[in-house]
Amino acid sequence: MPLSFFTKSSSNKALTLLVDIGSASIGAAYVRIEKGHTPQIVASVREDIPFQDALSSQRFLIAMNRTLESVLGSLQATKKLHGAPVSIFCTLSSPWFILKTRNLNIERPIEFIVTEETLEGFINEDVELLKTELKETLPPQDVRIIEKKIIQMKLNGYEIKNPYKQHTTRMEMSATIAVSSDKVVKSIERKINKFFHVKEIHFGAFPVAAFNTIRDIFATEKNFLFLDITGEATDVSRVASDLLVGTISFPYGKNFFIREISARLRTVHAEAVSLFAMYLRGELDETRRVQIESVVKFVNDKWLARFEKAISTLAQKEALPGKIFFTTDTDIEPLFSKLIVQAKSELLMGASFDVQYLDQLIVSNFVSFDAEVTRDPFIVVEALLAEKLTIQQTKK
Repeated sequence: MPLSFFTKSSSNKALTLLVDIGSASIGAAYVRIEKGHTPQIVASVREDIPFQDALSSQRFLIAMNRTLESVLGSLQATKKLHGAPVSIFCTLSSPWFILKTRNLNIERPIEFIVTEETLEGFINEDVELLKTELKETLPPQDVRIIEKKIIQMKLNGYEIKNPYKQHTTRMEMSATIAVSSDKVVKSIERKINKFFHVKEIHFGAFPVAAFNTIRDIFATEKNFLFLDITGEATDVSRVASDLLVGTISFPYGKNFFIREISARLRTVHAEAVSLFAMYLRGELDETRRVQIESVVKFVNDKWLARFEKAISTLAQKEALPGKIFFTTDTDIEPLFSKLIVQAKSELLMGASFDVQYLDQLIVSNFVSFDAEVTRDPFIVVEALLAEKLTIQQTKK
């Protein structure tokens, strides 16, 4: 696959389909992208994936695909109003991807010329090593590379922005590689092709889209952490010197609270969902509030321990950035805003994190919406990246 994420668009103004696949819900939207104008979101749909009492990869995949089919069917029903999309971009959140930062060191006794083909070859060699490293998580034959991007390059020890046609004997390269299951990706492709027909579906990882959006909106922030807290997982990404240098995921998200409430109170998940929602809104009586608060404290402690371990690993003994941006469902934003601030690390040099929630009021300032279209912050993040990369490709 090419090193860029998107291929060249056939039109400066075209209808694009965005598909956002998370662990708790799936969203889809039509967006019009035109050079010189903000992206215009003309239709948007989002549905929850049915809650899984016990996580099973096969049942989870079936539930995801059923929800995806329902979402795409709802969006296709508006086709007469908006037309057919000419391009489709699908963004995956945890647990549907693995994102790795790879550091390659290449030395040759004879000078070679840097071309797109040589870079592609070096990265493809490293991908084979990555497949072996991931074999306990994902069988090599099931690995699907959905995205790869060079983030930094040095020739003969010197950083260079445009390496092409340069001669060198020594190259250092950092690249982000996003991996998914081929089985999962093919199942998504089949569902999308059932409703929409384009030459290619472009896949990417949500932390990469969020990184690009944060960098564009908060241009002065060069060092920060980004958290995407989903239903089943939390992704923690570190940005240093304006580069996405690493991402770590751990399997604690919103649904962890619900499962613990259900188990400890010995109740069905539907009641646990209701109790957790009422707790977040401050609507429980004192007895129930104390019960739920005890469970929440237990989950908070577990989540904090994993988060602190993740940031310590990402920092690699360097000072941590004090700024954190995060995305999550609106109802649990206050809980996590308070929780993240409590995180402790000697790498913070005694300081506390400055936490910024990426809500729809922030990101929605950079797109326009047709009347009655839901303001979906995840779709907005992906629309901004689609706009940026599509316009970049039209210049080539």
